[in-house]
Amino acid sequence: MNGKQSIYQEKINEVINKNNGIITTADFIKNEIPRIYLTKMVRDGFLTRVGRGIYMSNDADYDEYYFFQLTYKKCLYSYSSSLFLHDLIDKVPENKEITVPNNYNVKFQDQEVVIHYVKKQHFAVGRTEVKTMFGNPVSTYNKERTICDLIKNRKDVDPEIFVKALNNYMRNKEKNINRLMEYAKLFNIEEKVTNLLEVLYG
Repeated sequence: MNGKQSIYQEKINEVINKNNGIITTADFIKNEIPRIYLTKMVRDGFLTRVGRGIYMSNDADYDEYYFFQLTYKKCLYSYSSSLFLHDLIDKVPENKEITVPNNYNVKFQDQEVVIHYVKKQHFAVGRTEVKTMFGNPVSTYNKERTICDLIKNRKDVDPEIFVKALNNYMRNKEKNINRLMEYAKLFNIEEKVTNLLEVLYG
């Protein structure tokens, strides 16, 4: 291996180690690594393509939530997906649930996606970043925004998930009731939230 090859290989290994075994074509461009090295690593079996421009090493975990968001960067995980990411439910949802602005138009290759549309001015309210079970960062709503969404659209939420999520939220040491009520006021469900909390928790 000559000097240049060695430098490129070091850069590739650096990125892969930093990103839990994952590297993208954008990483190659950002680090000015010729794409021929990507082609070679796939051909030699060191990397596997898992999505458009997304590759993983042999010892990496298949992180479906992370790979999906690398492909659809503007989407935020919400509802059951957000509950799962925040450990407010313990079962992996059958479908990924995401929220996008109502002027956002995209076709998903992944059919197991439930899409929620919101007004553009409300899209970023409660946006946060959490790590998946494999340690990769994804964008989702915080606990309070997620609980407000559930209450606002209760008729469309599985009753078992609804009750379990609320109970787990109220037991959560990091809950923020003041923030919850701020969001409730913003989304015009203040009375619903207040009444529900009084009925369920006194």
